[in-house]
Amino acid sequence: MRKTTLVIVLAALFAPATNADTRSIDPIAEAIASGDSAYRVFDYDKAIKCYESARAKSSNRDVLLKLADAYFYGGYQKPKAQQEPMYLNAKDVLLCALMLDSTSAASAEVYARLGQVTGQLALFRGGNEKIKLGLEIKQFADKALERNPNNAMANAILGIWHYELANLDFVAKAFVKVFFGGVPDGSFECAEKYLAKAVSLQPNVIYYRNAYAKTLVKLGKEEDARAQLKRALELPLMVAGDKQNKRESKELLMQM
Repeated sequence: MRKTTLVIVLAALFAPATNADTRSIDPIAEAIASGDSAYRVFDYDKAIKCYESARAKSSNRDVLLKLADAYFYGGYQKPKAQQEPMYLNAKDVLLCALMLDSTSAASAEVYARLGQVTGQLALFRGGNEKIKLGLEIKQFADKALERNPNNAMANAILGIWHYELANLDFVAKAFVKVFFGGVPDGSFECAEKYLAKAVSLQPNVIYYRNAYAKTLVKLGKEEDARAQLKRALELPLMVAGDKQNKRESKELLMQM
């Protein structure tokens, strides 16, 4: 009996370790992985919960960027009345990321996203506040490009900024200059330069191609614009908002 017991004990001591013995689960990595999986299928509410869980354990820049993106793109899925709080949350998270690092090349990702989310918030504002936010958008994009000239999002934001300003009528431009002074003139040529670079850096972003196509139309380059829109329609959906972006691609093509 004692011999049998000894054999069992020895077998237990030298048995192969189970996965539970050899693998310690990192709760932060697990939360991020779950968030990434939810994000890829556009389940932004679940992604937010996972990233918030990871943030509570370790508030590093990468986690904050993922969380801000989930809030931002999740806003597109919400009813109109619920969108602004999502964008405000995204901006708050990005400002926290900026407190961790505001000077390195990597911080360009934060500044660019701040420009992006501020653009969405401007849609909920009117009058002078909307114009102030418009100037803030450019400042964020400029800071991003100072740190990394090849940041695709910042190039796209500046391109769209120039397009929108160039598209204002004379009275609106005069209003901006009178009240805020020192605002540079936007031009479709500048918009084309920045948007062409954004598309070259991230060719699979549908939104960039749509913005580029609209600029090309303004410059009388309809064939080039048509090529951009056709390519946009061939691209896979990367975020939930791309469904609307593809609808815009089709509408723009039909108008040409």
